[in-house]
Amino acid sequence: MSDATDSGANRLPAPTAEEALHTTLEMDFEDAVPFVQLEHELADFETVQVTHLDRMIEGMLGEEVERTALLVMCHPEIARDAIAIDQSLAGMLPCTTAVYETDADDGVHVYHVSATKAIRDLGCAPADADGEVDELVAKTGELMEEVWANIEAHADQAADC
Repeated sequence: MSDATDSGANRLPAPTAEEALHTTLEMDFEDAVPFVQLEHELADFETVQVTHLDRMIEGMLGEEVERTALLVMCHPEIARDAIAIDQSLAGMLPCTTAVYETDADDGVHVYHVSATKAIRDLGCAPADADGEVDELVAKTGELMEEVWANIEAHADQAADC
C-alpha cells in the first residue's frame, strides 16, 4: 500500500522517463536553444513552437525561475504513422525537447522524453495496435538518435561560433 505523502523518491522511473535522452552543452543558453532547434530541423522535424518558460512565468506570475525553453517539434513520418494507428494519438504529439540551465552546474541541459514511448507505456493506442506502436517507437528512436548524435557531434563547433 502506498503512502499518500510519498514524494515518489522511492519509485523507479517509468520506462519512458528511464529511456529519456539527456546531454549537457558547454555554450551560452541563448545560443543553445537555436542550435538544438536547428539540429532537429536538419533531421526533418518541423518547429511547431519555441517557448521560453522562464519568460512566460516571469511575465505572468512575476516570479523568476531558471532559464528553460521548450522546443515543440513534429516529424511528418511520426505524425502520419501515429494518426494511421488512431487519430486520437495526435493529442499525444508533438515531440518536445527541453533546453534548460540549473544553478547546480555551468552547462546547458538538453532533455527529451519520447511522446511515442509515452503512447506505448500509457496504453493510449488501441489494444490491437501493439506491433504498429512498436514500429512507431522504433522509428522515433532512430530519428531522435540522429538528432542527439548531431547535437553532441556539432556542439563544440557551434560553441566556437
